[in-house]
This record gives sequence, structure tokens and C-alpha cells, in this order.
Amino acid sequence: MAAEIHIAGVIVHARPAQTADIRAQLALLPHAIVHAVEEDGRMVVTLEAESAPRTLDAMDAIRALPGVLNVALVYQHAEPATAMDEEMP
Repeated sequence: MAAEIHIAGVIVHARPAQTADIRAQLALLPHAIVHAVEEDGRMVVTLEAESAPRTLDAMDAIRALPGVLNVALVYQHAEPATAMDEEMP
């Protein structure tokens, strides 16, 4: 089976008082990028993984962080890892 790359967009909703701590924890997760943080505790995050189960594992790890209220999958895309080396037209 060819290696794949899975990219997921998630919304993380956290307690506003703990947003900074959670953002710091997300920075430690491999292949997690925080793109936006709102004052009400919502964060836009992308995750990269080699499979759908690994994506779910990352979401579960985020969900388990103290102060996280919810993690919602908004977008998921998968393609062969070799496609990342292809030149865009």
C-alpha cells in the first residue's frame, strides 16, 4: 500500500482562560498548526497524519487536554504522499 498524507481542518473550542496554555500544547503536537485563535476560545487548527486513524488519534489527544470543550472535524483530505512532490501547474 502506498504511503498517504491526510490533512484535516478542525475547530478546537476551549475555555477562554486556558486558550494560551492549550495553544502551547498544540505547538508540541507533531504536524499540528494553529492558524487562528478567537477571544471566545475557538481555534482553527490543521493536522497532518499518515492515516485517518492517526488523524483521529491526534483529535483525541487534543480533546483530552485540560480546558478543551470540543474538537470538531471540518475538513479532511487524503492523497498519496508522492503527490506532495508534484509540481503545481
